[in-house]
Amino acid sequence: MPTPPARPLLLGSKGCGNAIVEFAFALAGLPLDCEEVDYSPGSPTRERLVSVNPLGQVPALVLPEGQVLTESLAMLHYVDDRAPQAGLVPPPGHAAREAFHRWAVFLVAAVYPTFTYGDDSLKWVPDETGAKQLRESTNRHREALYRQMEAAASSPWFLGDAFSAIDFYLLAMTHWRPGRKWFEANAPRLLAAADRAGALAPVAPVVARHFG
Repeated sequence: MPTPPARPLLLGSKGCGNAIVEFAFALAGLPLDCEEVDYSPGSPTRERLVSVNPLGQVPALVLPEGQVLTESLAMLHYVDDRAPQAGLVPPPGHAAREAFHRWAVFLVAAVYPTFTYGDDSLKWVPDETGAKQLRESTNRHREALYRQMEAAASSPWFLGDAFSAIDFYLLAMTHWRPGRKWFEANAPRLLAAADRAGALAPVAPVVARHFG
């Protein structure tokens, strides 16, 4: 591993899950350096990414202490530990804490894999017909998962009066498949929470850079 950076260094790709982590750092007012990498096989920066995260996935966060974090939710807890005033995770005793953990893990354990297997379906099913079916089936499954979240969503934030990192996940994910028009028609509470998070002053420039 190269010499640790002086500040946390986030490896990521425009419009990908690293945006969620950048939202959190921006809201918390914590320093962060970003390095753009292309995770695609054969890209000139693929080797660099794999040297940090052997899975070859973004985001990957290199800490000044030399440690590496490779899962977005772990990174959000890292930020929350250092800036609890940002409100990313409801504190112990908060009425929304259990709901936060349920739905945050739901996003990373249930929703995220639909992109893992659907985005590059030929990686998992090496024929065009099967790959197309896998992409379509993961798309439909994701929509069903979002409908579950919509049924559980409150207002103005996903958890009600309490902002949380879930709103940052939604902020990024509403820009991915199935797209904002689908959310407008099928999950308006999720979209409203996402848009509210995107309008936060420290976060808006990051949104523009990734999704503008």
